[in-house]
Amino acid sequence: MAALILGISAVTFAVEMDPREKAVLDQLPGANCGACGFAGCAAFAHEITENPEAEMACPAVNEAALNAMSEILGRDLGGGAAFVAFIRCKGTPDQTETRYNYVGPKDCRAAQLVAGGSKACQFGCLGLGTCVDVCPFGAMYMGEDSLPHVIESKCTGCGKCIQACPRGIVQLIPSSGNFCVGCISSDISKDMKQLCKVGCIKCGICADVCPFDAISVAKDKAAQIDQAKCQTCGLCVSVCPTSVIGFVHTPVKVHVIDEKCKGCGICASVCPVDAISGIIKQPYTVNQSRCIGCGMCIDMCPADAIERNIS
Repeated sequence: MAALILGISAVTFAVEMDPREKAVLDQLPGANCGACGFAGCAAFAHEITENPEAEMACPAVNEAALNAMSEILGRDLGGGAAFVAFIRCKGTPDQTETRYNYVGPKDCRAAQLVAGGSKACQFGCLGLGTCVDVCPFGAMYMGEDSLPHVIESKCTGCGKCIQACPRGIVQLIPSSGNFCVGCISSDISKDMKQLCKVGCIKCGICADVCPFDAISVAKDKAAQIDQAKCQTCGLCVSVCPTSVIGFVHTPVKVHVIDEKCKGCGICASVCPVDAISGIIKQPYTVNQSRCIGCGMCIDMCPADAIERNIS
């Protein structure tokens, strides 16, 4: 009888869903990651349907879904948050010191509770893959180097990995950016080098060569790149002695189109890594092993004779 009463009540007092809300919900990823600030996709679908002032806050929708929702609701929803995760540690097991052998749950948060983690560098990745486990989009994987890696094409910038990392190693940077420092150690260079061979040694060379004043370094703070100032020229990458500055996107190098090149030499003069050479009035060439894909030569070529390599 009680079940019957509840069933009748559910039908009697049910609130009919706006069909637009259902259509919007069908376009959302269904991961319920919470990156939009709501409890799940259903809650966000309700908000964006009922509130005409609500903005697109789901970072996981693709362009097709975004256009579909804009058409359903009859207003331009703009774009989602354009961020991608970056792992700020390059300390593989063979490059870092270990204090003890951890035996316990395969979870970085649990490992951190045991005397602060097994890795000697208190800022290094513990390598148990908790960030990978919590990613609702399959955008991360553990590499053979025992470190997590981000699949840029799948990452939505939801931030679940950030919440899961007990050491604050994961950072979200604009997807339009391209470089980030793979170290967060605040140990002074002398102490850090005893624990890790690939960390930031705070030498400041990257900051010295940056033409946009986008990098800051301190004796007790690893280099940091201001993404708002960075113009992705790649000079910092070319001079870093420990190769701790990493790419978010794989750089696409360039080549010269011989039949268009006038041999003016402007490209060679602006190349920050001396990757271009040639003889005046003859086609120039690009040394692929040195090119960092910054694109400065493309911007400056008056003959439109330089283009990026087709992958």
